[in-house]
Amino acid sequence: NPPYPKPAAMATSPSSKRLKVSGKENGTAALPPMVTGGTVSWDRGGEPYFSMGEGTLRVPMAMHAGHREKLCQALRQRKEIGPDAVVLLQGGDEISVYDTDTNWEYKQESNFQYLFGVKEPGCFAALRVRDAHAVLFIPRMDKVYQAWCGPIKPPAWFQRAYAVTETAHTDEIESTLKTIGAKELLFLRGGKNRDSGLQLSEPEFEGKSNFSVNAAGSQALWDEINECRTIKTPEELKIMQWVNDVSSQAHIETMRMVRAMQREHLSEATFKYQAALRGCFRVGYNCICGSGRRNAILHYGHPAEPNAEIVNQNVLRLHDMGAEYHGYSADVTCSFPVSGRFSEPQRIVYEAVWEATLAVEQTIRPGVSYRDMHRLAQRTMLQRMSDAGLFTGSVDEMMAAGLMFHFMPHGLGHQLGLDVHDVGGYAPGEFKTDEPSIKENLRLGRELKEGMVITVEPGFYFIDYLIEEALADKTKAAFINQERLKDFWGDVGGVRIEDDVVITANGCRVLTNVPRTVDEIEAVIGGAQWQVSAATCRSYIAS
Repeated sequence: NPPYPKPAAMATSPSSKRLKVSGKENGTAALPPMVTGGTVSWDRGGEPYFSMGEGTLRVPMAMHAGHREKLCQALRQRKEIGPDAVVLLQGGDEISVYDTDTNWEYKQESNFQYLFGVKEPGCFAALRVRDAHAVLFIPRMDKVYQAWCGPIKPPAWFQRAYAVTETAHTDEIESTLKTIGAKELLFLRGGKNRDSGLQLSEPEFEGKSNFSVNAAGSQALWDEINECRTIKTPEELKIMQWVNDVSSQAHIETMRMVRAMQREHLSEATFKYQAALRGCFRVGYNCICGSGRRNAILHYGHPAEPNAEIVNQNVLRLHDMGAEYHGYSADVTCSFPVSGRFSEPQRIVYEAVWEATLAVEQTIRPGVSYRDMHRLAQRTMLQRMSDAGLFTGSVDEMMAAGLMFHFMPHGLGHQLGLDVHDVGGYAPGEFKTDEPSIKENLRLGRELKEGMVITVEPGFYFIDYLIEEALADKTKAAFINQERLKDFWGDVGGVRIEDDVVITANGCRVLTNVPRTVDEIEAVIGGAQWQVSAATCRSYIAS
């Protein structure tokens, strides 16, 4: 493919303050305008919204204006931030594939998406704290852009499409910041991502050295935007329900098509196709489509193990896949038998995991610590597998010895939203390492609040090296019935059940809607109908 044109360094297009949208903004005297814009439309009242077309969810751009106001209200309460502070954000850029002229698939930076909902790359934005005055800066394009990428939309189109106060070009950042009275800038440089350990780069623009950056205020910005994203608004909850409805239906269709002697990646292809039919053309993370013993590879499906093996007849599949819409992702895992019927060992392990899922979902509510829920899931599975003869002895002693790490080496769940492992898993100033008794990577370890969307994803796995380590430890080996272990080790591989859940005032509502009990799974694989809708989702009031 020929190289894509880059934004012109300078051009003579007028500022948004002077340019107005006209009926022929990208047309000529002889022809009407070319229809572009795609995912942005306007309702009868003239309000812009995002959608992927007929039959898909409409997301009002007013949602992002609400996010901006919510953040500014929080920042105005922080003593570290002055009255003339302005938040400056840099959106995502297209990134070349190594030294080629093609690009990796583009995704908007999540904080930029949260505050502005802009799909185009190469943008910046300014947000004045005192009144949430929002400026969107767009790249200035040379006229050759039109030949390769389509009509050049004027700044006024962006102002109207994204419901911002004003727009300008990215070569006007310095002058615009001075015009809106920026005395100090706030950058998203307060801390590292709790999961990746990575940190966003500072925005870079011409004239940056002429402004002071408030370091303490930037830390406050980092904390507050994470806390804002932690509690989902009603419009965000509509998106989370939508991506769960789409993901649930796609999972069910994928379960029904699975056959022995297929390659595992047909599940990935089917899920993506079914999600795309419903307007979700992206997934939130690499699809995990293991089978048999490969179900014990927690993040199977990565480039070195790309869901490529042949599926055998009498094994379990583990499908961990989530559709994405307007940047928001679901995260759903289903475990089921290829044959349509669970073997006895498969059923025992599955029902132990399902019992742990129910124990947590029937207990969570605002104020409950998710660290305690992690321990509850562990205890539930230890007891159930003791009843099945795999373990012997006191569950309390097994917990004290850390036995479950060898059978569930991950945490119970995480926050979910614009990132599949979303921000806010720990309150500001709190960290995973504050609780050394939890060895697993628990991404969510705080007290729950109403409006959080989290995952509940207990699992039980037979991971060779972890079992061998447990058997080599005299204390842990004493709990394991090695003869009974043989019944599960080769037949099960691993089981995970993962629901997406919103915390309500007195419990939770499960957004995911797929067959979960053994009887439901076997019936649906056999052709039984299953209704996917918000009206049929499970809800619990905590006791």
